[in-house]
Amino acid sequence: MAEVAKASLEMGEMKLSGKIALVTGAGRGIGRAIALALAAEGADVAVDAAHLSSAEGTAEAIKKTGRKAIAIEADVSEEDQVDRMVDRVINELGGIHILVNNAGIFQVAPVVEQTLQMWDCIMSINLRGTYLCCRKVGKWMIAHRMGKIINIASVTGMRGVPMRSAYASSKAAVINMTQDLAVEWGKYNINVNCIAPGGVLTDLIKDSIKKGVINVKESERRAPLGRMATPEDIANAAVFLTSDEASFITGVILPIDGGWSAAVSGYI
Repeated sequence: MAEVAKASLEMGEMKLSGKIALVTGAGRGIGRAIALALAAEGADVAVDAAHLSSAEGTAEAIKKTGRKAIAIEADVSEEDQVDRMVDRVINELGGIHILVNNAGIFQVAPVVEQTLQMWDCIMSINLRGTYLCCRKVGKWMIAHRMGKIINIASVTGMRGVPMRSAYASSKAAVINMTQDLAVEWGKYNINVNCIAPGGVLTDLIKDSIKKGVINVKESERRAPLGRMATPEDIANAAVFLTSDEASFITGVILPIDGGWSAAVSGYI
């Protein structure tokens, strides 16, 4: 067996050949990195983003690698838009073997300054959107008795972090939903896992750093590995969890945070 694996690696065999993936929120940042990484391993990818131009940018980059890609503008919090998106992917690409729920919004603010409108907006995209995509894609996966789902949460959904009550609450719910679906859908050979990033140097976070909203030095100090993650760090884990190498892994919450969530409070 070891010899076969070694030979496959030497031949450059891709981990996701013949697979079709849908990645939400893939116009930039973590979602874009994941979409590109899945394509690099042989998957055809449907790229969803809130703005078509962003989705098209990622899709064009994927096509340059020789893989198929389609760009979709869809609001994942709207049931009819999710249904149309998933139906289009199935009709045009032939199915959905991999779903990555990455679409989400972020806010840093004291609870007393948050509006109910912002709470509802965060919940509708981060939680409702993940639920709608899982439910719709899950029907196809159940019918075909196969599938890999990754929900992108956050370490803030696992620990108390000031100024992030709405965001952290939405991600905590995504974590619980991941475990529920893993248990419910295991009998259909569907793996449902969750990646919980810590601080990630996306363009959005870099902008927040420039504005003084996020202290990069403090974020680096809190991680035992001494740095923030790159989008590619998250994408590498997504490739593993959607490959056959992770066929017996489901219901797992994987922090990618440089050791932040492992540290005791006094350390950080």
